[in-house]
Amino acid sequence: MPTRSEKKKRRGKNFIIALAALIFAEAGYILWVTGLGHIILGSRGAASVDFSAVLSASEMYVLSNGTMPSGRPEYYRNAYVYVVAYAPGIPLPRAVVNRMVLDAAERPVYVLPRLLTGNFIDRRDFVNVLPNNTKNPVVLLIYPKDKKDLVEGWLRSLNDLTQSNYIKIELRDGRPVSVVAVP
Repeated sequence: MPTRSEKKKRRGKNFIIALAALIFAEAGYILWVTGLGHIILGSRGAASVDFSAVLSASEMYVLSNGTMPSGRPEYYRNAYVYVVAYAPGIPLPRAVVNRMVLDAAERPVYVLPRLLTGNFIDRRDFVNVLPNNTKNPVVLLIYPKDKKDLVEGWLRSLNDLTQSNYIKIELRDGRPVSVVAVP
């Protein structure tokens, strides 16, 4: 039969174990709710996602002469990717479009809308906005809502991703080499 002091020690140990479990549970909950878990612990599985996976999950439209025929353009390994914030009905800023025109004179440009609100990306919001008479093609990438996690995983895998609504990523041999915010 355990003595009174042994029971007291056992209760004390149980209390410490329960308190430690509660602290770890609260810390995990806070990291999960605020999204800081990916920053502190790192994102798991996101590093394996590359841009070709984003292309395969997307429907592509090549802009030409004010129209947007759908098709499968070739995979340009040396290109620029513009990640633009998208909300239905809100056009791209003129400065971003002008930057795309300058870059499309040098290399092909992919435009990847990042869905902020709404359920889908409407390609008609881009018909009159994106340049269509450039030296190299401007390719609009539209992905379904269920592929949003794949696109976000690719963006999270980029080391120097800036917190901006308009981001330019330079691809060389299919790999991102620079990430800059577009003013």
